This record gives sequence, C-alpha cells and structure tokens, in this order.
Amino acid sequence: MLKLNCFLLLALAIAVNCQIETTTPLWTSSSIIPTTPPPPTSTTRPPRQVITVTNGEKEGQWGPLERCPGGSRAVSYQTQNELATPRFDDTALNTIVLFCNDELVTNFTSTPGFSGDFLAVKTCGFGGYMTSFQLRVSPAGTEADNTAVNDIRFRCSNGDEINGIGNTDGTWGDYSDVCENGICGMETLLQPYAGGIGHYDNTALNDVRFTCCK
Repeated sequence: MLKLNCFLLLALAIAVNCQIETTTPLWTSSSIIPTTPPPPTSTTRPPRQVITVTNGEKEGQWGPLERCPGGSRAVSYQTQNELATPRFDDTALNTIVLFCNDELVTNFTSTPGFSGDFLAVKTCGFGGYMTSFQLRVSPAGTEADNTAVNDIRFRCSNGDEINGIGNTDGTWGDYSDVCENGICGMETLLQPYAGGIGHYDNTALNDVRFTCCK
C-alpha cells in the first residue's frame, strides 16, 4: 500500500511538472521591443528657386516654363536679335535659347520671338554651367522707338562671363542672385507682334526669369 501511494505521488508530480512546462510561454513581457511608427512623409514639393532682375519691362505675357531634362543644366545660350535699322520699328532681343549638358544637348526656349537673326552660341568654359544673369534694357519712353530688352549675359560656375553681344540701346542692370546648382528652366515675358496698317511700337522680349536646379 505504501509503495502504491509512492507511485501515485510520483505520477502526480510528473503530471504537474509537465503541465507547468507546457503552459509556460516562450516569451515574456521583457522580450517585447516597443516600436514607434515612422514619421509621415510629406507630399508637398519644396518651392522652386527662381532668379530675376529688377530692370525688366512689363509688356506682354509670360510664356510657359521650359526646362532641361532631369539631371542636366544650362551651359550655353543663343539669342535672336533684330539689329538696329533706322526709320523702322526695332525690337532688339526677341528670343533666348538655352542649351543643356545632357547627351542630346537639348535646347529650348519659352515663347519665341518674331524677328531678327540668331547670333553665335556662347558657352561656359570646360566644366562650367550658367548660374546668374544680367539684362541690358532700354526703359519705355527713353527712346523714340521702345525696344525693352536689348541684350543678356551670364556668369558661369567656373568664373566665366559669356555675352551674346546683342543690341546696344539702354544700360546694364544689376546681376541676379546665383543659382548654386545651375540654371535649369526659363520663362520669358514677350509682347506679341502687333502689325498691320498704322504705327506700332513692338518691343518683343520684355523680361525673363530662370529656375534653379535642385
């Protein structure tokens, strides 16, 4: 009888021990690592930086923003100028064309002008890119024939200054702020051509603004 009781006690102890082991969790609260949700991502694009000058004129409409292909920037430019012709309505600078440093050497303008010859392409020295600009402007009312923007020139990242050598009426204003990563986009303010019978004082390009690369 004593032996049977011992066996019963031993069996009961084993059963209790097994139950305790099988009900013990494999982890404890101390093994849980708290996590914090990632910060929300913003869907708002940062404002683009635009450089301007203060001596541009006001006539016309702003054309579309055109840009170099992604990752490239402007390294050269060309202008279309109607050179001075006595007794005729002159428009001076009509069109600005930018050339990008992508593989295709993409070139673009904003709104093209309507008169004049395209002058030689001007390029920053090896490795340089355009960073700021300056306008030569004849303000309205200072000449019998208003011409607005006469010429434009740029400074480059390598210290070069490139000048298209356009028309010579008016005076040079101050340089714009600097695009540290270069110029990527352009918008032009162009007065549309007004022709027909009668006297018209066309001015073509009145102002320009450039968008900086990010």
